[in-house]
Amino acid sequence: MIEKNWEIRSKEPFYMGDSIQQIPDVLDACLYSSRLHSMQSAMKHLKPSHIFTIGCGTSYNAAEAVIYFCRTMLNVPAELFSAYDFVIDTPPGVDSNALVIAFSHTGRTLPTCLAVEKANSLGAFTVGISSIEDSRLVKSANFGLVDGFGWEFRPRGKTRSFHTNCMLGMLTAMMITSPKRRKAFLHQAKDVSASIRQNLVGWEKSARYVASHWAGVTSRYIISGYGAQKSNADESGLKIIEVLGESATSYSLEEFTHGASASFRKDMGIILFQTDQRSLNRCLEIARGVVISKANLVIITNQPNAGWPKNSHVIYAPFDGEYQSLSLFPVAAAAQNLLYYLAIAKGVNPDLNCSDTHPELEDVRAIFFPPGTH
Repeated sequence: MIEKNWEIRSKEPFYMGDSIQQIPDVLDACLYSSRLHSMQSAMKHLKPSHIFTIGCGTSYNAAEAVIYFCRTMLNVPAELFSAYDFVIDTPPGVDSNALVIAFSHTGRTLPTCLAVEKANSLGAFTVGISSIEDSRLVKSANFGLVDGFGWEFRPRGKTRSFHTNCMLGMLTAMMITSPKRRKAFLHQAKDVSASIRQNLVGWEKSARYVASHWAGVTSRYIISGYGAQKSNADESGLKIIEVLGESATSYSLEEFTHGASASFRKDMGIILFQTDQRSLNRCLEIARGVVISKANLVIITNQPNAGWPKNSHVIYAPFDGEYQSLSLFPVAAAAQNLLYYLAIAKGVNPDLNCSDTHPELEDVRAIFFPPGTH
């Protein structure tokens, strides 16, 4: 695949900024009636007894978001796999009663393509989600879904496409439910898109404020969330590494409490994602523990008045719907704003990653991914 011609931007708006602004539009595009009709037609016969999602990198994090949705909303056994692991240690249950949903932005990530082809050979119904219409993944799957906004070739830290993959994966799963539940989900999904559009300006203001205080201070990060927000934590950590070139570790909420506090120093930035009422009290306890250290704390939450410590910074991400997995999208958009403006405040071009700014790292990437495999 040859990259499109593009011009490096040296000031705002960077491509990542454009991508963030497009998030409501890409979510709306996922919900077009023509797309939904094609999905329903392709999957109306399915009654899977098991669901698997697979991917690598950002696509793995999208697969994680979708599998949480499947487990909690569909009452169907559902498992997440790295595509490489799926190929080598194919799990039991991949058969004619299984649904396999695979994600690859380019549609040519080799382990993901091989995983889908193996699932096909075992009789599973496969769905491939990609940004490239004629990609190997889309062609190999029983049903292919393509990002209506196409390949996100810049920024290198994929932004809007994470939202597309998560939403298309959730919609795929919703096609096996009742029309009543589908209608309720679609209504709430449209509300979430509208809410993101309404809050982008506020998130920019909050992100600029935090970035102005963290730049020159933070160089290590821990990101944590429960349930629907665990995939957001994993994706945010990955993007911090890719864009800032700084250390980041993601944890589920409870695992965050088991040992991570030994690393709390003034150069540590901690980001907590909180939208699930069931985990609110635990998250409050964690926040109170963090602020007595010298670490810097941001909470992105739909409950800004829950009693968060005064010496933390709270970013409001509105959500009050039934489908908790949809809370992923406003929190992700707020977190992506934070990364974007933190990069700018640190003097880093958010459209690039460390293999762009450190050419020797491109040689590492070339070994990891021979031509045509990523």
